[in-house]
Amino acid sequence: EWRSPTAYHFHNYFMSTEEIRFKYSTYGHNDTKAALEKPLWNLDRDGELELAVTCAAGIHTEKAELNFESMPGRAKPIYYLNEEARRARHVVWQDIVMKDRNL
Repeated sequence: EWRSPTAYHFHNYFMSTEEIRFKYSTYGHNDTKAALEKPLWNLDRDGELELAVTCAAGIHTEKAELNFESMPGRAKPIYYLNEEARRARHVVWQDIVMKDRNL
């Protein structure tokens, strides 16, 4: 079984809720109105954003690893091998999630 974290981490490159909503209102996603109105965690069908949002909130489920080091395998995004960069990006992601929750 291939368990690559890259699909989840793709969302980490967005810098704001607006950028994520733009993606979900345009690129191959056909529900523009929902992309602008739904909570961030509920935008995708595969649950990747829900997983990312719960991670930012510190909620760990059976679908999530406890931390970066606990992820199985060696297929990890190179950028996140640097702990300082990984922590800084996590703080940015937490801020994006908190802003979305407060809308």
